[in-house]
Amino acid sequence: MEKLLGSDQPMKLVLCDCGGLRLSSGPMTIHFSREEFEVFAAAVGRLASIVAKPTLGEGARAARSNISEVCH
Repeated sequence: MEKLLGSDQPMKLVLCDCGGLRLSSGPMTIHFSREEFEVFAAAVGRLASIVAKPTLGEGARAARSNISEVCH
């Protein structure tokens, strides 16, 4: 993931011929309708604000109850 979203890999958002949007970074491209992109961007923004909170430390990790949420 580091190679995919690293600072040396520019992210591009391109208007497609079909009217949709293509979000590209390195070898990965995701095609969205405008509405899908807005929902995606809002969700990522919400998640980013959660990660940025200083309370997302040891207490948040200890609160996880689902083993599938383990980060590597």
